[in-house]
Amino acid sequence: MTLWQYLKEKIKYYDNKIAFANSGITYKDIYSFYEKNTEKNSLELCEGATKEELAVNILKCIASGKTAVPVTREYGEKNYDYVRKIVSDTNNKEIDPDLAFVMFTSGTGGKPKGVMLTHKNIISNLEYINSYFDTNGAETICIGRPLVHIAVLTGELLFALCHGKKIYFYEESFMPRRMLSYFEKNKIEIFCATPTLYAILSSENKGKKTTLKTGVISGEILQATTAIRIANSFPDVKFYSVYGLTEHSPRVSALLPCDFIRKAGSVGKPIGDVNIKIVGGELAVKSDSVMLGYYNDIERTTAKINGGWLYTGDRARFDSEGYLYIEGRNDGMLIRSGINIYPEEIENAVRKCGEVTDCVVYGEKNEKGTIIRLKYTGNIDESELRKRLVHLLNRNVIPDKIEKVTIIARTASGKKKRI
Repeated sequence: MTLWQYLKEKIKYYDNKIAFANSGITYKDIYSFYEKNTEKNSLELCEGATKEELAVNILKCIASGKTAVPVTREYGEKNYDYVRKIVSDTNNKEIDPDLAFVMFTSGTGGKPKGVMLTHKNIISNLEYINSYFDTNGAETICIGRPLVHIAVLTGELLFALCHGKKIYFYEESFMPRRMLSYFEKNKIEIFCATPTLYAILSSENKGKKTTLKTGVISGEILQATTAIRIANSFPDVKFYSVYGLTEHSPRVSALLPCDFIRKAGSVGKPIGDVNIKIVGGELAVKSDSVMLGYYNDIERTTAKINGGWLYTGDRARFDSEGYLYIEGRNDGMLIRSGINIYPEEIENAVRKCGEVTDCVVYGEKNEKGTIIRLKYTGNIDESELRKRLVHLLNRNVIPDKIEKVTIIARTASGKKKRI
């Protein structure tokens, strides 16, 4: 069964019900998207001026039997052009017919990795989410994050469509008061976001009653203190803390609302038929949602998947009751507002500024999430260095704080101390 066939079986019951609130597109409209049976599959770049336009283009793409490659210019022209060229270069090449999506995500060298996800991967993950996610009678959902994230594509858009929800795409600026006002105006009942965004919203809401019924938090490590503060700020909302990764379509585990306070900081237990284990401190996952591999990168694929087990690169532990906790990354990758950031990418850009003699990039936790810090030595002031980095890096990886120091601290073996 293809993903489109699966979706049609789900949405056929909702007929004239509104699917996309912004434009009034109904479920009947989506059901009638043009289908073309092609023997030869191909990659298709999917983009849109708005989130809703991108959603429509993705759905039309999978309806046509092609493999969707969602992209956005928000994460930099360099990455956009890189993905666009890959898609262009495959015009005359046959693509695996089982592929539903190729999702490009950050790579260690600054070049995005193409994660190949099959129809079976996505369908199985939707079924896993169905196994635990109670929408608490909610009818409306607001999508605020870009659809180039598989967490948003699978866990929000496709899940909402399967359950006949009325979907609002938030296209305004992320100002907490404005966003909360938008929720009230449109009677939003489900909202999924990173710990960073929910922490900002909680500082504004401060315990007031809202239309929200269900909140899903993912994309970064949710600290226990932050989880409790968010729950106290939205006392009538049932919160889930969930964990996943692009290579797993994405959802792996979930902490249910009944445990959100009691096990604050945990990402719960594996969902559906997902199997997990910890090997040398690293979390490994096995299920029908494990990716096919990285596009045109056998070496990286074989390093990531061994015997059907996907090695996540995340350090993890279980508590005495079997609840899972994510403690950080093995590869030094930082996650800020759901975006993967590699310190080496920033450091390489900093070194291109001739006046810089040494530098180090690291993450620092605070109650709102992770902030990226850059320390450097050299003959350039902080404001000028920031101006240069704007031209050398995508805006989503620019450090939050830049500090000029006299020396970069190192360990006894000469490695930089990332503190």
